[in-house]
Parts: sequence; C-alpha cells; structure tokens
Amino acid sequence: MRISFSTGSFYHRGLGYSLGLARDLGFDGVELALGPEYLYLGAERVERVARSFHIPVLSVHPPFFPLPGWPRRATQRVERMAEVSRRLGAELFVVHAPSIISLESVRAKRYTLALRLGREVAGARVGIALENTQYGTRGKYFRFDDTRALADYALERGCGLTFDTCHAGANGEDLLACYAIVRPALRNVHLSDVAWRDGEPVTHRLPGTGTLPLRTFLGTLARDGYDGLVTLEIHPRQLGLASRRRHAALLGKALAFVREAIAQPVAEAARPDA
Repeated sequence: MRISFSTGSFYHRGLGYSLGLARDLGFDGVELALGPEYLYLGAERVERVARSFHIPVLSVHPPFFPLPGWPRRATQRVERMAEVSRRLGAELFVVHAPSIISLESVRAKRYTLALRLGREVAGARVGIALENTQYGTRGKYFRFDDTRALADYALERGCGLTFDTCHAGANGEDLLACYAIVRPALRNVHLSDVAWRDGEPVTHRLPGTGTLPLRTFLGTLARDGYDGLVTLEIHPRQLGLASRRRHAALLGKALAFVREAIAQPVAEAARPDA
C-alpha cells in the first residue's frame, strides 16, 4: 500500500511545491492533477520537475476545471491522459465515469472506445482507474451511479477503479459495503472525509474531521492485503492558501492517520502465528 496526495490540494502552486512536501513528509509519491502548469509549459517541463525531486508521480488525474487546450472529445482526453501517464512513469490514471443511462447510447460507445484507445496508448504498465460518482441529493439517475454497475463495467473492459470515499459518503452509502463491491477492481483510493452542514455534504475534508469510518475502512484494506494506492484528495480550503508550515502540519497529521490505521492489521498479518 503506497500513500500519496493529490497536487490538486495546491492547484494554485507549481508542481515542485507538492513534490517538495511529499519528499519532506515521507509520502510515497503524488497524484498529479493536471492543470495550467502542464498545459502552458508542456509535458517535458513537468517531467523534468518531477524527476528533479526524486518523488514519483504514482497516478495522474484530469484537470478539475475546463482549461484552454484540453481536448473536449472523450477519445482525445483519455489518449492524452494515457500519454502523460506513460511518460511520467505513473502506475495509473483516473478517468471519471460518464453521465449515461444506456450502454447502447452514442456517448457510451464513444466512452468505451476512448478506454480502448487509452489502454493502447498507455501500454501494459499503466492502468486506467474509473472513479465512482457523487450523485448526492439528486439521487441515482445515471447508470454508473450504481457502484456495482461501474465495477462490472470496469472489469469487463480491463480497467480498475478509483474509489472515492467522500463521494460514497456524500451519497449516503455504506463505505464498507461499497468496498466489498469494488474490491476486485480496486487500484486507487481517493481518501477524504465528509461532514454535513444543513443537510448538505461538505466533502474532501481531512481524514478524521468528518463522519466516515475511515480508520475501520483503512484497517480492512490492510487486513485484505490491498497493495494499491491510497491518495489523500483534500480540498484546498481545508489546507489554507498561504503557509507551508501549516500545509506540512496538516498533511503530516493526515499521513499519520493513515499509517496508524493500517499499522496494527499489517503487524498482525506479519506474526508467524497469524
């Protein structure tokens, strides 16, 4: 199990800022959330920065906001993600599930084609991990709002899953029940907490500051021998915008939370009589 955090937590800063924090705090790597730095400076510049810090980019995430120059077609977006991930030596890249009702729709067929092309570009060493949706108060409507439907679709197409804990929590779903469904395809965990305010979810909070049973969840991962990624995906508002000391303190605390939650199950599994 390798622990990283999303550079999206510091979307307003350069990649070197996140890599420096990851190195200094002892993270295993980062998840690169593609943003203006990549689009304006290019993959070569991002690659040089990543290698200069000797901290791996373990996974790649698409831009959080529409950016100039980012492809609009699903096939082009997924191919671009695959190319960047392969170049950076990432293990996988995240693809969001589409808002479709039927697998026979034109949009669904284009999405399936995009995944196939993405696998061809990425090669055997880079995986694709589809992310579960957050439907929240609108309720289940689209096909992939159903966790089992998403997991089955991913496995049938040679993809894995990125399971976002706060998406499941915001949907009012049981975290451990969802994990039992996604476990066969699980490659990446987007770890964050959820709190509720006036009946609305406040998502992407630091672990332990919300209502989700994250310690139990992480302990279950460890007992099951999960060997994929655990990626802290924290909203910038939870970390603040200015102080590196504050960022280091909060991320260090979150890293300790994860390590403590998995330590006992790992130790139990290592005992000769276990």
